[in-house]
Amino acid sequence: MVDVGTLSLVATGALLLFALAVGIRVLAGIFRDGRERSRKRREGEIDRYTEDPVYDRDPPDPDADGAAPATCPQCGAENASEFAYCRECAAPLGPNP
Repeated sequence: MVDVGTLSLVATGALLLFALAVGIRVLAGIFRDGRERSRKRREGEIDRYTEDPVYDRDPPDPDADGAAPATCPQCGAENASEFAYCRECAAPLGPNP
């Protein structure tokens, strides 16, 4: 009769081997993609520094909603309108933060 410890050890080993096989396939794909991109850059098919639309955007304006920036009553620092506490001294900015 097979005990539970041996069965769990075999199942764990099989799962680890499966995860290793999947990981190797993913890493091989990443490596192939990198080599292909390097080849395309060398041959001039793609620019060396391409723009990324996600990271090259301007950051959103925190005061775009038209609200005036909040001034701290304690230290006088300018804070974005959605802040509840001062960014300089951590004092509450409104009557009910």
